[in-house]
Amino acid sequence: MKFYKSKYGFFTDDGSEYVITNAHTPKPWVNVISNGKYGLVISQTGGGFSWDTHSEFNRLNRWHQDLILDNWGKFFYFKNEKTGDLWSPTWMPVKQKLDFYECRFGMGYSTFTSEFKGVKTILNVFVPFDDDLEIWNFSIQNKNDEPIELSITSYFEWCLGSSADHHREFHKTFLETEFDFELNTLTAQKRLWDISIGERGHWNTEYPNYGFISSTNKIKEFQGDKESFIGKNGSVERPNEIFKKSLSGKTGKWNDSIGTVKIKLKIKPNETEETAFLIGIKPTTEEIKTSIEKYNVPSKIKTALENVKQRWIEILDPLEIKTPDNAMNFLVNKWLRYQAISGRLWGRTAYYQQSGAFGFRDQLQDSLVFLPIDPKMTEKQIRLHARHQFEDGTVLHWWHPITETGLTTQMTDDLLWLPYIIFHYIDETANLDILNQKEPYYDNKEKYDTLFDHCIAAIEKVLTRYSDRGLPLIGAGDWNDGLSAVGLDMKGESIWLAEFFYLILIRFADICQKIDENSKADKYLNKAAELKSAFDKYAWNGSWFFRATKDDGSKIGSEECKEGKIFLNTQTWGVISGIADSDRQKKSMASAAKYLLRENGALLLAPAYSSPDKYIGYLCRYAPGKRENGGVYSHAAAWAVWGFAKIRDKENAFKAYKNLCPIDNYMKSADKYCAEPYVMPGNIDGPDSPDYGMGGWTWYTGSASWYQNIFIEWILGIRPTFEGLLIDPLFPENWKGFSIKRTFRGKTFYINVTNESGKAEKVLRIIVNGKKIKGKLIQLIPEIDHYEVEVYL
Repeated sequence: MKFYKSKYGFFTDDGSEYVITNAHTPKPWVNVISNGKYGLVISQTGGGFSWDTHSEFNRLNRWHQDLILDNWGKFFYFKNEKTGDLWSPTWMPVKQKLDFYECRFGMGYSTFTSEFKGVKTILNVFVPFDDDLEIWNFSIQNKNDEPIELSITSYFEWCLGSSADHHREFHKTFLETEFDFELNTLTAQKRLWDISIGERGHWNTEYPNYGFISSTNKIKEFQGDKESFIGKNGSVERPNEIFKKSLSGKTGKWNDSIGTVKIKLKIKPNETEETAFLIGIKPTTEEIKTSIEKYNVPSKIKTALENVKQRWIEILDPLEIKTPDNAMNFLVNKWLRYQAISGRLWGRTAYYQQSGAFGFRDQLQDSLVFLPIDPKMTEKQIRLHARHQFEDGTVLHWWHPITETGLTTQMTDDLLWLPYIIFHYIDETANLDILNQKEPYYDNKEKYDTLFDHCIAAIEKVLTRYSDRGLPLIGAGDWNDGLSAVGLDMKGESIWLAEFFYLILIRFADICQKIDENSKADKYLNKAAELKSAFDKYAWNGSWFFRATKDDGSKIGSEECKEGKIFLNTQTWGVISGIADSDRQKKSMASAAKYLLRENGALLLAPAYSSPDKYIGYLCRYAPGKRENGGVYSHAAAWAVWGFAKIRDKENAFKAYKNLCPIDNYMKSADKYCAEPYVMPGNIDGPDSPDYGMGGWTWYTGSASWYQNIFIEWILGIRPTFEGLLIDPLFPENWKGFSIKRTFRGKTFYINVTNESGKAEKVLRIIVNGKKIKGKLIQLIPEIDHYEVEVYL
């Protein structure tokens, strides 16, 4: 059955695949495939790139961002050697009109099915979980009455190392290719690794790996030189050498190096042949040989693909929902977690942005996605980030694996996400022992402190960054990096940070009490009370909370401002943190609903800035309505769902969620929305943009984890607490109910919620394993592993 069908494609019946039926999508629609180390991005026409460990520092092939042409990738040419017909099974780069085309994106794989003049091809592209390479497996059927002689030729440009090889005339002089006849493999090396590593100066480090392309069939011909293959003034669509009798086989150190190999197949009528290409990065030729032997027959490749699919089922299985909203079922059960894990935590890259780095606040928040399915992975992320904290409590804003270099800034919120994620981890697991685990500091590898001490260092640092009015300083930006110049003189204040820090102080004081650190608990409760007093005195603007003060004391996000009058985050977090009193919570969220809640979700601010203000930062240098300048910034828009839900504003909570939903936006108008329907966009253009409603910056956004988390905990209302699992749904009256399977502290919960009265207002009764309980909190019983829960509203 086809769900959410448009002229570009549809979801399969369980949402596990999105099927693209028209290659000409409004923008490139991609899949980010990773096993946690090796990965690739591939578009619906075959564009993209691959990497090992770091998408920018250790990239296999050249790729340049062009969302119009999408003409960089790893491509394959099919040629009928009798007729001369040339085509590509992914459409690009030949662009020959295919008789049939389909691209399926699934968890950990992409499948292209095409047909041209009686030749049907099924191509599976995937990355095994237990090997650092990619497999391009072709199943080719000859549906003609005559035998065909088919050649398949690969093409991509070697990068090997840093992606910053735009100066190709420089970088190509360090590349060398060689064909290894024993391995049946074209290899490439580079004598320069253009990253900050090494002991003898810049541009003086050897790239330590081999790039390679091999085939399960005998490679008949090869080419390592771009000019020989494409031809002077030639084109990637129709390379000159593809029409010659053979490839010249030019390799060595003096070329513009490419990865081109050719195989030939003879396929009888109505028969099918399989062949595969193995592409990757390995430290030695011995390791290349081991991988080639591992996948040298179709049955081994088939098993490897099935293992990938099964592994993703196992990763996603502990959490499953069934609601009347199929869009959310598909996103929560499959795509949001896949996006957060494969794209953000493992790949850390996509089409709109390529990073490869870890953001201190970014991947910590992303790791929330693991809490209901594998909390140990969240713990692993927590410990990794603790190792990138300085002794004084500050942290690297981001850092690069491989070089372990990063950026130190005056961002004032980064460091607080460590205690924030830790108390959420404790809510999920009740594992207070995590606080005793020790990790070193970034600037003192010899000093190991407990994670509790790491959290204390962060909190104490922020306590030193206050204004004379008792409000936290914004520095070079708080959560919003675009407010990059508001407080560079360390005088500007952040109202949002006051809200966030209040929550940290309150929640961490509770943790202190649990481990008998009572003096610290008392201190932080007192500091929270002082902060609330200052907040109550200064933050209110009449109808909402203003956003910040600049270094000169003038406000942003205030009624007195001509542009940027109201910001979303200070309204939502005034509620989320609990710092604001009930009346102001309701008034501020009413203002958010009135001025910010639009048809595609909640705007980050309104109205947009029409001209730059150097005392605000790069936010106001975006075009009006783009990204943080008056657009829907999905990360913050997800928090709007939380804010409305927490004050029990059911109508606006569900509206904020539905209006942001990528599937719903795509169904309104796929051409207007542009972005993939199966993953979250980083942003959607706001009303000040002529492209109002256009999504962008997909995959590489922190909104995926948050959107799932908030829907589960605040719409479905299934929330972990230290004491147990809280049931407190808030869904539309027209829902008859929902069910959810959730793992919690090693126990499996099957929860069925029934809207008995048709009002869906509050919990009437809860029955656990046949027995009615008091209240809405389910406490665990050690000897019981299986919980059948019936909830009546």
